[in-house]
Amino acid sequence: MHNDYSDIRALTKEEPKWFDEHAVPRYCDFHPKEIADIYADECCLLMIQCQGCQARFKVAISQNKWSMAWGGHEKLDISERIAKEYIGFGDPPNVGCCPAGPTMTSDTIAVLEYWKRESCREWERDKNFEKVFGA
Repeated sequence: MHNDYSDIRALTKEEPKWFDEHAVPRYCDFHPKEIADIYADECCLLMIQCQGCQARFKVAISQNKWSMAWGGHEKLDISERIAKEYIGFGDPPNVGCCPAGPTMTSDTIAVLEYWKRESCREWERDKNFEKVFGA
């Protein structure tokens, strides 16, 4: 279950455009330069859905080679997980969408954007990994 970040969300009546890897609400347009992990080599913007009420959220996930090299929990690259349709965010952002939602794993609906970079170079978008799941 994620923090509800009600202090941040209370600063504006605007809805977040997306949530970062830690479910922190973000109000800017999505770009890899805005994700939480500054060392990331891969990232994507997912559309997920609450298992309780089916509320949808745009969320980012990222991965860096250092975390994998030091025994990170994911053994597959993000692109490999997308190809296998085995990619998720976990619990949805805690915005009070329904009583059980923040404690339930979310379902991944689609990969909206996929980005990769090599050795801290510029981010490059690869639309080949952007897809609707189950289609």
